[in-house]
Amino acid sequence: MQQTWKPRLLVALALLGIAIYFFYPSLVYFTLDEQAIKEVRQHKDAFQTYLPSWAPKSHIIPGLDLQGGIHMVLGVDLDKAISDKTARAADRLIAFAKEEGIQVNSYKQSGEKPSLQDHVELMFADKNEVPAFKDKVLKKFADFAYVTSSDLKVTLRLEQQLIQSIRNDAVNQTIKTIVNRIDKMGVTEPLIARQGDDKVLIQLPGNDNPELARSMIGRTAQLQFQLCADDTDFIKNLKNLPEGVELEDGRYSRDMSSGKDIYLSFRAEKLETLRNYLADKVPPQYSVKFGKIGIGEGPNALMRTYTLEKKIALSGDDLVDARVSPGSNLNPRPGVSLSFGPTGARIFADLTAANIGKRMAIVLEDMVDSAPVIQSKIPDGNAFISMGGARTNQEMMADANQLALVLKAGALPAPVTFREERTVGPSLGKDSIDQAKVAFSLGSLAIALFMIFYYRLVGFTAVLGVIFDMAFIFAMLSALGATLTLPGVAALLLTIGMAVDANVLINERIREELRQGKMPRSAVKAGYDAAMSAVLDTHITTFIAGLVLWQFGTGPIQNFATMLLIGTVSSMVCAIFISRIFVDMMTSRGQKTLSI
Repeated sequence: MQQTWKPRLLVALALLGIAIYFFYPSLVYFTLDEQAIKEVRQHKDAFQTYLPSWAPKSHIIPGLDLQGGIHMVLGVDLDKAISDKTARAADRLIAFAKEEGIQVNSYKQSGEKPSLQDHVELMFADKNEVPAFKDKVLKKFADFAYVTSSDLKVTLRLEQQLIQSIRNDAVNQTIKTIVNRIDKMGVTEPLIARQGDDKVLIQLPGNDNPELARSMIGRTAQLQFQLCADDTDFIKNLKNLPEGVELEDGRYSRDMSSGKDIYLSFRAEKLETLRNYLADKVPPQYSVKFGKIGIGEGPNALMRTYTLEKKIALSGDDLVDARVSPGSNLNPRPGVSLSFGPTGARIFADLTAANIGKRMAIVLEDMVDSAPVIQSKIPDGNAFISMGGARTNQEMMADANQLALVLKAGALPAPVTFREERTVGPSLGKDSIDQAKVAFSLGSLAIALFMIFYYRLVGFTAVLGVIFDMAFIFAMLSALGATLTLPGVAALLLTIGMAVDANVLINERIREELRQGKMPRSAVKAGYDAAMSAVLDTHITTFIAGLVLWQFGTGPIQNFATMLLIGTVSSMVCAIFISRIFVDMMTSRGQKTLSI
């Protein structure tokens, strides 16, 4: 009975050995020199070269405030995602109606606000089509809910459950796409997390190129193929064109003939003015996009309009590869060659076969890159985007490389905006690390000296318990590959205080029992038993507070909460199990006094 501390000591030492095993990679990481750290940050597998084969691969990652880097918060345009989904669903609905023998004359989108067009108004040529549409089509098509109807019009709204699904999926897909893009940038320790309903938090520790990060992360890269509606001449009927906007009535060449090319030309500085002018003047079956003419740049660059069929014939969703091409004799400009998967290739082949002689616009990020004439059927599903602008070949190649990476990583499901952005310099990060080391060392030393001075040898056992506590915490953080920030360091210091506080409660109880005349061994047992409820209460309430902070907090608050949760569990175990092992060792031979 007197030797029960021995197996417990063996268990504690085994746990300490396991903790050291998992913490070893972090110890190696934090002892690397600056050149090695730079190499590790640039290449994912570089850190493994500094580890023995038996060591784990994960380690504690210094946060943005400890090593410098880039902090961004992106806002996802959920209204645009819903509007795009409404348009695609409407196209499928009209196609389904046509299969049922019901002809929809035209349709247009609307909504409670201009940015959220989740309603569809369908127009019919014959009023007898309306009840047939309701009976044969609407009941079988689950994406839309009925709103109202008249003799020749039916108004539908996207299902609320589908809208909620789109909102969740848009943010989650944005996170997945950004992760893919950042992986291709070579950033080895990113933090990417959802923040609220429509925001994404991005932290790139150690990254020193904010312009590249912003360009790679923020590009929507929505690739679409739309047929040009060259047969329509509604542009000719526009009145009171904005100043500086000219009507051009031209032709484009095609095999053995030519086609109409009616458009508006203007300088880039007039883009928003013209966009606003056209907002309510474009027929519902068409859309107007913009593109550059020639190689000009800046506000004086010459631009033009393209009238396109509203239906998106093919998108980048079926894209399987995007490769940089240096150019050829026929097209000396570098660009990006695109390859579609089986489904996309089949659609592309059918599309080109049915529209020989027409122009097909390649729309990238809502701007027309080019509008080549379809000369023949393209069965292999390949396309090409050439780089433009008055730039050097090297600059165009760099742009082509970046575009290929973004396209291969996937298009963002909706446009994003940078709602918050800041850069933390590496010197500030180094200062933070130095200050954190000083704070941690001084705080730990002060607590240890107090415990040893006030509680003598039993206080020293409490210090041993805290050392075990820190070893367990760092081992768990290292095994999880957790990010450590300054708030996390504050939480670690707090957990040290909690571990000591638990020992103070226990030691004071032991003192009370000794004052009542009990022998040390009985006093220790009674003291631990009496203090147990208070220790459990403080740790459980702290754990609950940590859970609330973790659930509702973001960024630094969540990191603080994570460290607090891990530290709370570890400090409770060490206070009631580890420290007691050493106290039981001191009283195992029936000593009549206890150094407390």
